[in-house]
Amino acid sequence: MKKTFCLGLILALVLSASCGLASFATEAKTNCIGGETSGPNATNCGDIEESEDIAPPALTVDEGEITFGKITELGRRYSKSITIRNNTSEKVTVRVEALAYEDADTEHSALDWVAFAGGKRKFDIKANGKLQLVIRLMVPSEVSGGTYYAKIKVSNGNEADDKFVTVRADVVTEEYKYGGEITNQHVGFINLGDKVVASASLKNTGTAGFTAKYLVSYKNAFGLPEWKDLKEEYVNVLPGKEVSFSVEDKEAIGYGIFTVEQKISYINADGQAKEAILSHAVVNLPWWSLAIAGGVIILIIVIVIIVKSRRKKAEKTEKAEKAKKNKKKSVTIKVEEDE
Repeated sequence: MKKTFCLGLILALVLSASCGLASFATEAKTNCIGGETSGPNATNCGDIEESEDIAPPALTVDEGEITFGKITELGRRYSKSITIRNNTSEKVTVRVEALAYEDADTEHSALDWVAFAGGKRKFDIKANGKLQLVIRLMVPSEVSGGTYYAKIKVSNGNEADDKFVTVRADVVTEEYKYGGEITNQHVGFINLGDKVVASASLKNTGTAGFTAKYLVSYKNAFGLPEWKDLKEEYVNVLPGKEVSFSVEDKEAIGYGIFTVEQKISYINADGQAKEAILSHAVVNLPWWSLAIAGGVIILIIVIVIIVKSRRKKAEKTEKAEKAKKNKKKSVTIKVEEDE
């Protein structure tokens, strides 16, 4: 029995040592001592690839989104402008077009409100030149409060060079209200792999759109208290829509024990900025550790069965010996009485 127990103890120690070595090896491979990734003080780092010079795209637009702010006066025309640049050495012809914003419902579409100054939709831009495009927004005199969206497409005839600009207008009347609420938030405790498992969902039950921020950070549970951002994302949450966040597309952080923190910043139904935080310890284990752990558990069960079996056998033997002694004593008493 002692040999069997010792064997189980040795296997348990091997499991712990294997997990520790795997964690150390991964940490040594992915982390730099002192937090420096370059320079004379950077040690224990992997190879760092130098970025190559990348040619600029043929077309660029200085704004990815234009907002007309909070509009309180209806039936008026508002204007904004964007700058389109031709980064090539030849003259190009660009076309602009207003499109429906694919994520917006029909009731929150500003497509019919958008027009271009002068009514032109086709422009020539000289080599390495630029164009200032004026965008008109005609807000109807009767419209419910809320956030309205449209999209502008800028094209030079090559689909790969197409650029898109989001148009946003907030019509602030009595119906204008926020309504962000967290519907799901999860961070896995134990992961069979070297990645973090985290996700969240946010729903907008109001009429006003807002931008939500999703941030997941981590640090070594028993190392230096230095937080590292795993994912930072900003998402437009449209009225009546629900968005989901996750870190499935992010790189591995290694094996070991970490503290993971997930934050979602949004605007609630009272119009207040809120931040939902979920933080706890996370254990990342290699897949083979499960097999070893299963083997250890089976071995412990076998040891328990053997111990119980031997204990029952010993109790049975002890009872038999007691019964034998009692029988001999009874025979001796009877012989003495006969004499």
